[in-house]
Amino acid sequence: MSRVKILLILIAIAASSALTVRGAFAQNSTDDIRDKIEKIKLEKMVKKMELDQQTAETFKEKYKSFSASLRELTKKRNKAYLEMTQNLESGNSLDSLLNEILNLESQISNERLDFINDLKTFLTAKQIAVMIVFERKFNLQLRKLLQDYRKLNKIEKQKNDDN
Repeated sequence: MSRVKILLILIAIAASSALTVRGAFAQNSTDDIRDKIEKIKLEKMVKKMELDQQTAETFKEKYKSFSASLRELTKKRNKAYLEMTQNLESGNSLDSLLNEILNLESQISNERLDFINDLKTFLTAKQIAVMIVFERKFNLQLRKLLQDYRKLNKIEKQKNDDN
């Protein structure tokens, strides 16, 4: 098994474990894990993009800012989706929630476009393409590892409940 897969499995286990803890500690732990995953992701991405040290630092700074902004917009959108789902029966505020979701989707799209346009000022098209492909593959692998871990955890729990 490749080192990246082993590393992703360990991160997935840690992330899954942290998500089961409740309270303020859980949020801090989740943030720590998210930061570790992002750090590993950025290091691998920079290596894959073949960036020099100065360009890598500029890229990392911009990527972290973009990532944080996108995470906040996504949280807001997910909250609006949840409210919409809860209000389907009653019909309350559906118009405003729909507008809010569409606005957030537009903001997310604009944020991505601005980020890519900013990257074009100091990266080649190939480096940007490598980043996009790497990020997609990394996220898919991480999601799959988390799903696999949850399945294994569920099976283990069922075995323990049966005993």
